[in-house]
Amino acid sequence: MTESVTQTPLVSRRFPNTRWHMLRRVLMNAYIALVGAYGLNVTLLLVVRAAVGERWNIIGLMNSYLHLLILPAAVFLPLSLILRRRWLVIELAAPFLFFMSTYGGQFLPRTANVPAEAPRLKVLTFNVLRDNVHSEDVIRIIRDANADIVSIQELSPWMANAFKEQLTTLYPFQDLFPQDDYSGQGVMSRYPTSEEEYWKGGQGFMRLILQVDNKPITLFNPHPAIPNFGIRGFNTVTRSDGINELLRRADLETNPTLIVGDLNTTDLTDDYANITARYKDTYKEVGWGLGFSYPIFSVINARFAFLPPVARIDYIFHDNHFQPVDMRVLSTSGGSDHFPVVATFALVNAE
Repeated sequence: MTESVTQTPLVSRRFPNTRWHMLRRVLMNAYIALVGAYGLNVTLLLVVRAAVGERWNIIGLMNSYLHLLILPAAVFLPLSLILRRRWLVIELAAPFLFFMSTYGGQFLPRTANVPAEAPRLKVLTFNVLRDNVHSEDVIRIIRDANADIVSIQELSPWMANAFKEQLTTLYPFQDLFPQDDYSGQGVMSRYPTSEEEYWKGGQGFMRLILQVDNKPITLFNPHPAIPNFGIRGFNTVTRSDGINELLRRADLETNPTLIVGDLNTTDLTDDYANITARYKDTYKEVGWGLGFSYPIFSVINARFAFLPPVARIDYIFHDNHFQPVDMRVLSTSGGSDHFPVVATFALVNAE
């Protein structure tokens, strides 16, 4: 008698989920190709950037967006480690380390060791947008911030009139230079001001002296030109000229000095490096996160309202007379395409 043997189909045992297996391989190969190309290209950019700087206009352009180019490496490298893709880790090492060395400290807890008796000074900078007609919203933000000094960019005549009508009690010292274009500037203060200057250098700049507890402090309110994206390509000549003139004037100061405004530059450009060679970036010292304040896409185009800001171009710089306590980006813009930025200082050496 012959015994019959029932056999289980081999295909079902060896390949229980063939389609998923193939899809996973396709996705993995696509990940390796795309992330590998990203890592190699950003590494090449960093090498060329270190070698030639902004002598090449293309590097100046890339510097304006480099913070966004290196940001994915903070996600891709840990993921590649989990996936055990050694070559991807190697290819991503340079952009990952560059990101961590530049921004990693801004994600760590930090506390300011400030003497309790040191007087405090709260400073707000706000590009209110030239075409902004929501003056009531802007004024409400300024009131809620309750800063001692408010530095304004793109100040229009109607916004200046609203400030004079509604904020004089809170800020009796108002030095306003409204313009019909993007060069309008202003400073409002609870402290007496003097020696007010306004000049154009691409857009608007201001300088004045504040008497804080009978001690003079110099404040600059800059708004240099945006880079040129014209038919001759990208260049930062006008912006750089404005910043260089700002620094030339600031170098003449003997008072404690603050630079508070919209610099139209990100923090990986040569212009930013020139400023921080002399002054400290308050946000880098006490801010948390990337501090993006621009642009507010809902103001620019409602179709992109879901996008968050992608750049930090609003700054507060200080010299050694100030010790920063905290700094943050506010979460409402009052119709502007910038979020306001506010910082608090201790005056530890303002003699």
